[in-house]
Amino acid sequence: MNTERTCPVCHNREYSPFADEKIDPKKVGSLTYASRKPPEFMCLRLVRCSSCDLVYAPSPPTASFLQAAYSSADFDSTPEANAAAATYAHVLGPHLKKLESRQAAVDVGAGSGALLPWLQKQGFKQVIGIEPSRAAIDAAPPGVRSLLREGMFSTSMLEGETPSLICSFMTLEHLPDPGEFVTTAHSLLERDGAIAVVVHNWRAPLNRLLGLRSPIIDVEHLQLFSPQSLRELLERAGFEEVALRAIRNTYPLRYWLRLTPLPKTLKIPLLGLLERLGLADRYLSFNVGNMLAVGIKSK
Repeated sequence: MNTERTCPVCHNREYSPFADEKIDPKKVGSLTYASRKPPEFMCLRLVRCSSCDLVYAPSPPTASFLQAAYSSADFDSTPEANAAAATYAHVLGPHLKKLESRQAAVDVGAGSGALLPWLQKQGFKQVIGIEPSRAAIDAAPPGVRSLLREGMFSTSMLEGETPSLICSFMTLEHLPDPGEFVTTAHSLLERDGAIAVVVHNWRAPLNRLLGLRSPIIDVEHLQLFSPQSLRELLERAGFEEVALRAIRNTYPLRYWLRLTPLPKTLKIPLLGLLERLGLADRYLSFNVGNMLAVGIKSK
């Protein structure tokens, strides 16, 4: 009996091997399911869908395991979360100009809520962040914490709301069923509302160059998207006018160094050198293989 899941985008069963499972129990800790952690270079068995080009884990952990893991994960990335929010605000801004309404804006996987104050400034009547990690919510500033709802995204989390915008940045890779997520988002949005997602692009040149030493190869990631699979995901859910673009991320040099596949024996002295030169907190922008997709609910 085949217990493997089908492709979570197109439900095809035909695939080719992509990566063997690599998990070291000694490396599993409180940051394993945390955001923007140091790379552990562990992964589940991954395959590539022969139809839609999605890379995915055919035998992921159970939904209950994942919910517990994310709920109890530590959070230690406030500066990086703020930097990421600035990037998302920059690339999302032009798309918001096309929205006819500014009812609720929802950020799914909001972390410590770094994007929420910016969404408030854009004139949305209500701003909501959904986040499963208690530690991330506790790290939020007091004025933002009240905007955060603890738990996994569902219709019950937004009962009585008809959002104009649903965002999800670097979250779709972690979901047991990304198709269910975007379908639910489509059902909740008001007509002419928008979904905006940012994901890793496994076909981006840098990720292809690094191969299995890319930070996107991670035990948290149940799937990795390409432009083809991301577009198909949104269009299958009913979204139209889907627009995709590569984005540049801006982080301090100390964080970029953390992401590299260099061994700790090199990272530690390099970080020390950057700190002595006053460069560790210098912000730089790079295209490291992430992409934004925005879709419209027209019907």
